[in-house]
Formats: sequence, structure tokens, C-alpha cells
Amino acid sequence: MKTSQFGDIRRIVTERSRLAHEWRILMLVLIVADALCVLGALALAYVVRIDGLLEYGPTPNYAAYSALMVVAIPVFLTCFALVGLYTPDNLLGGIVEYKQVAKGGTVGLMLLVVYTVFTRNENFDVSRLWLVLSWVLTLGFVGVTRFFIRRLVYALRASRGVLTSRAMIVGANDQGVAIAEQWMRTPASGMRVIGFLDDFKAVGTNVVGNAKVIGRPSALDQLSREYNADEIIVVSTAVAWESFGEIVTANGANKDYVLRLSPGFYDLLTTGVAVTNKTFVPLLTIHENRIVGVDAVLKWLLDYGLGTLLAIITLPVSIVIALALKLRNPDMPVIRRYQMNGRGGAAFTMHQFNTSPATPVHADVARHSRRFERFVRFTGLHKLPQLMDVLAGKMSLVGPRPRADVNHVTDMHTMHNLLAVKPGVVGPWVRKDHLRSPDPETDELNYVRNWQIWLDLPILFEAMIMLFVRMGRAFRGAAAMPVAAEQERSPRRNPKLNTTLSEDALH
Repeated sequence: MKTSQFGDIRRIVTERSRLAHEWRILMLVLIVADALCVLGALALAYVVRIDGLLEYGPTPNYAAYSALMVVAIPVFLTCFALVGLYTPDNLLGGIVEYKQVAKGGTVGLMLLVVYTVFTRNENFDVSRLWLVLSWVLTLGFVGVTRFFIRRLVYALRASRGVLTSRAMIVGANDQGVAIAEQWMRTPASGMRVIGFLDDFKAVGTNVVGNAKVIGRPSALDQLSREYNADEIIVVSTAVAWESFGEIVTANGANKDYVLRLSPGFYDLLTTGVAVTNKTFVPLLTIHENRIVGVDAVLKWLLDYGLGTLLAIITLPVSIVIALALKLRNPDMPVIRRYQMNGRGGAAFTMHQFNTSPATPVHADVARHSRRFERFVRFTGLHKLPQLMDVLAGKMSLVGPRPRADVNHVTDMHTMHNLLAVKPGVVGPWVRKDHLRSPDPETDELNYVRNWQIWLDLPILFEAMIMLFVRMGRAFRGAAAMPVAAEQERSPRRNPKLNTTLSEDALH
């Protein structure tokens, strides 16, 4: 065997060993962290319930409680393992991990209750409130700890490439490209696209980024070893049926890669999808909405909870702005109404303060006479009436831009995705420049496809910072406000979507 072949084999073994080693380290960290969380939760519950913070009548049996804590740790860890909390596919993405924490913690508590029933004696009667507190604190401690461990892994993936699988995509059509672009834009995804296998494009064709067509699907096994692929993603609609059947039937236990199937409509769909088994027949269930389940509850709490709070806090400011606008322009309505398209394309009326002049005026006059209107628009305070649209359920605090006209859309796939969620008062466009792409629609699509509550919070924080910064600039003098802010713009045509956007919604 040639020296180069020995070198390739060593490289493959080293890469695979490195990834396996990194996963073993993560599992060890998770096990130790979970054990400490369970112990800490039980100990804190003991301090709160038994050791004096709450009134407790019986004399506490320290030895019995200590023994119960020692037993509880392996019980909870076993339950966590059984529900898949140490299975890589359940970690580092989505809310499945947190759901399993709740499930495993609940089963662990039930087993602990059963244990206390069978070991009960006259010298030790376990406190029911201690058990409940232990359960609540365990779920909280484990969930929060895993949240921070997940963020640490994301940072290490982006900076050092740890726990990152080398992925090969079978199928270089639009769906395969969309999947590759999603992973390339997100270094923390843990997937590094090393190339495409395709039946129709020539070998060497550049597909997206630096990823090229490196061969045919029929050579999957050979190429997976040559390129050290950890995962093979098969886009079912992008390969010939013969190639698809060969790949699936040839997949066996002796393969060095994990074979995964993509349904082939990733770029068309942003609504939620779940796998359902009907008598062992796997089916994909397409949800009506993009945000469902626990995510929908969190989004609802953010919109109505924070939205109500903001509406109350800003009510005096809104009254002052409304009175000032009415006094300055008695013949003009204080509120402007826009017919927009909401979630699913449903029409709704969006409200904003009217900062338009009553009559056309000379530019030099407008610069001085309309300073208050410029201030309201420049700071974004003209959007305060949209909080009522949020509370009415028509808008969200964070979301894509509202769309005014979708009757002549040429890219219906993109528009369908953007209308999968409610439009937002603020959105991805307020993020810092280094986090944005040149294409605004790309940012909005990424937001919709990757939505988590943790995306909304930093956007709201940056919007608040932007408000204070702009108010500071405005108070330092009119020269600090760009001239463009004083000019009322008419709606513009979006060339990509061929749809009219409300210009007010862009600022």
C-alpha cells in the first residue's frame, strides 16, 4: 500500500477519533453537571423546607435525608439517560432537550416517591413539600445548566470547530443548496458541508460557497471514506430514483457515516414539521403555523406580557405625541392606517403616528417647522400605536417586515415563508451590521426558519439601545438627524419579491 494511502487512513481515523472523543467529553460534562444539579436541588430544598426557612414540625432525620439524596442522584441520571438526554441527536438544538429534562425529572421524582414508600419507617416520614421543591429545583437547575453548556458549545463550534460533523449532501438542487446555505451561515450548527454528490451536475461544479460537486451518488461509500464524511444528507427529490434506492438499501451497520434523509422541501417550508408514526409508518406532519407548542407559549407570553407592559409605560409618551401632532396639524389625522398582510396573508390595519405635513412646504421651511415630526420618526416613536396591533393579535413585537401588497409576487415561496409568522414592530433589520447579510429578505427568512425565543430577546434589546442612541443624537441637535429622516417617503417596490413594502415599516 502506498504511503499516501496510509496517510489518508491515519487522517480518517484521527478525525473520527477526535469527534468521538469530543462527544465523550461532552457526555461526561453533562453527567457530572446533572449530578451536581440534582444534588444541589435536593440540598437547597432541604434548607428551604426542613432546615428552618419554612416551618417544619417533626424533628428532621439528617441521616435519612442524606441517604435519600445519595439514592436520588443515580435515579435521576438513569431517567435522564432513558429519555435520551445523553444521546447526541437530542442535544444542542431546539427545545427537545428541555422537554426531555422535564420528562426525565418527573419520572425521577415518581421513582423517588416509590422508593420512599417502600423504605418508610416510624423514624422517617419524608416531607411531601421537600419532594415537590426538589423536583422543581431539579428541573430548573438542569435546564439552566444545559442552556449555558449549549451556549458554550456553540461558541466553541464557531471558534474552534469542536463537535462539528463533516456533512456530504446528496443532491445539488435548490433544496440541497438551501440546506447547505443554512449550515454555512450558522457556524454553531455543528455541520460542515464538504461537498455535494449529484447525478446531473458535472463533477467540479461549484454549487455554493466553496462546496463543489465531488462525485456521483453511486460512489458514496468510496467518497465518504476519501473525504472523511460523518453524515450523509440525502435530498430525496434531487437524485435519480435508482440512485436513491441504491443508497438507502446499501446503508448498513458497518458504515462509518450516519445516513439522514431530507424530505426535499426545506426551501419551500418554514412551518413546523413533526414525525408521526401510524402503525410503524413514518409520516411528516406539517403544522399550520411555524411556531407551535412550547415555542408558541413563549412567543405569546413575550408579545402579550411585554407588549402590555410597554403599552402602559409608553402611554404618557403616546398621549403627548398625539396632542402635539394634533396641535401642529389640526386638519390632519393623528393616526395613519395602512392595509397590510399578516400571518398567512390575512389583511389587517396597521397603525402609526402621522408625521406627514398638512401641506407641501419648501425644504428649508420644512427643516425647521417639522423638527418635532422628524424627531418622532427618527427615534421610531411613530411606531408606538403598533403596540395596540400587537395586543390585538395582528402583529408581534419581533418579526418580519409588514407587507402591503402581495398580489403581484413572483417569488411566492419566499413570500409564503415570510408570512408564516406575524409581522413585527421590530425585526432582524435592527441588528448590528456584522450580524446582517446584504439581503434583508435573507435575514428575515433566517429569522423565520430559525426562530427561538432567544432570537427575539437580543433584537428587542438592540431596538431599545437604538431608541436611546437616536434620542441622544436628536437632543444634541437637528444636524445629528440625517436629512433622509425628515423626508416622507412613499412606499417602494421590492425588486426581489416584486411586492410593495410600507416604508414606515422599514424604520
